Amino acid sequence: MRVIVWILTLTMLTACGWHLRGVTPLPKEYRVLFLQSQASSSFNQQLKLQLEFNNVLLTDMAADAPAILQVEPVEIDKRTLSVTSSGQVAEYELNGRLNARLLHVERNSELPIQIKSRRRLTNDINNVVGTASEESTQIKELEKDMVRKLMRRLQKAQADAFIPRPAAKAEQP
Repeated sequence: MRVIVWILTLTMLTACGWHLRGVTPLPKEYRVLFLQSQASSSFNQQLKLQLEFNNVLLTDMAADAPAILQVEPVEIDKRTLSVTSSGQVAEYELNGRLNARLLHVERNSELPIQIKSRRRLTNDINNVVGTASEESTQIKELEKDMVRKLMRRLQKAQADAFIPRPAAKAEQP
C-alpha cells in the first residue's frame, strides 16, 4: 500500500511540472562563454560556479568564445522601512540591482539583462554586532538570488530578443 501511495505522489509531482533545482540547461550557443565581470569577487565566484555546474565552458580569451557575458558591479542600496517610537530605525530594506549584457559575437547583437532583488533586515538596537552580521548574511543571500535569476534569464535567452549592435566605424586614412 505504501508503495502505491509513493508512486501516486511522485506521479502527481512530476505531472505538475515540479522538479528539484539543479542544472539549468542553457541554449547550445551559450555553452562556451567569456565572462567579463566588474562585480565583487564573491559574486563572480558564485556566478562561475553556477555556470560551470551547468556545463558552461568559460574561456580565458574573448576571441575563443561565441558569446560574452558582461556583468557590471552589483549595486546594493539600503533604505529605511520603519522607525520605532523613539526615532530609531527598526527595519531596513536592501535593494540589489544588477546590469549585464550577453553579447553574441557572430551576429553582432546583444541582450541587455537587468535583475533586481530585495531583502528585509530587522535592526536590533540592543545587538549591533548581530545586526551587522545579519546584514552581511542578507547581502550574500541577495547576491545568490541575483545569480540564480541571471542563470534563469540566460536559460530563456532567445535569438529574437537580441538587439543588433551598431557596426564599428571604419577608420579613415
